[in-house]
Amino acid sequence: MPEDVLGLPAAKTMFGPSEPAFADLRSSLEAEWVSGLMGLVRVEPETLPLLWDADFLYRPKTAAGADSYVLCEINVSSVSPFPDQVVDKLARAVLTRLEPTRS
Repeated sequence: MPEDVLGLPAAKTMFGPSEPAFADLRSSLEAEWVSGLMGLVRVEPETLPLLWDADFLYRPKTAAGADSYVLCEINVSSVSPFPDQVVDKLARAVLTRLEPTRS
């Protein structure tokens, strides 16, 4: 039984980066949406948080019957490193970002 969040069932489901069901969504996010948002809010790539996530809502299906999404929110606080394999990648990214400042 899923855990209730604000009185609504909210089971947490995580998918790996190569989940085929979300390949188009991931491609759009990486190739268009992140760079577009960075341009709108004038944020440089090196200042992006190392750990963040994005939540999406379903839009009506496309004419071809494919799922369609709208960006709901981007979270940069209270984000846990899920799935477990992210922890090592996150640690390496932090070290890389800190490297120029280490003496």
